[in-house]
Amino acid sequence: MYAGSNHKRIIQERKKREKGLRIESILEAAKKVFFSRGYLKATMDEIALEAEISKPTIYQYFKTKDDLYFSLMLPVVEDIGIQMEKVEKKLVDGKYGSGAHLIKDFIGASYHSYKTAPDVFRIVQLFQQTGLVWELNEKTRSALNERGGYNFQVGRRIMETAIKQGLIKKVRIYELVDVIWGLFVGIVQLEDIKSRGKQANKHLKSTLKLAETMIVDAITIGER
Repeated sequence: MYAGSNHKRIIQERKKREKGLRIESILEAAKKVFFSRGYLKATMDEIALEAEISKPTIYQYFKTKDDLYFSLMLPVVEDIGIQMEKVEKKLVDGKYGSGAHLIKDFIGASYHSYKTAPDVFRIVQLFQQTGLVWELNEKTRSALNERGGYNFQVGRRIMETAIKQGLIKKVRIYELVDVIWGLFVGIVQLEDIKSRGKQANKHLKSTLKLAETMIVDAITIGER
């Protein structure tokens, strides 16, 4: 009885691993096709060919091209939220001695996601900049907007708390978060263009550091 149960468990675990690997290979193929062909021109046939599997096999895991995109983008959006929540907790716990350290971590929350998955982050950028998000079905678009909106809410809460703690000046919170995010995305895009798509970009960190310094000089109070 025990041997049979253990054997069944081993088989189930193997199938689970195989499923995970198959999904990972499909997402990797989709990422390459989306980036090279563009979302609108990319087809499930091309993704299946890149993944070296049949198109019906893809449909076992992803019903539509939108589902594939959502599965690629969501981890990046969620990771930004997770990193932002860490900053917020640290702030609420009174662990920031200066606004400069807060701004560094705030920008670092987005940089963490870029560093973890730069190719996917670039696809996210492409959608935002070209308005392709409106080509997604309503369900997918709403889910992404909800998660992205939550991240901005956390960002605004952080800045509101920072003002109350006397770490930054009284500024318009909504616009401030948009400015910081816009600077970050714009710098990443510019440096990616200049590096012609190469993985390593020696100027990205220094440029982000300069942007961080400019923000710190503009809005923080006291020690830096």
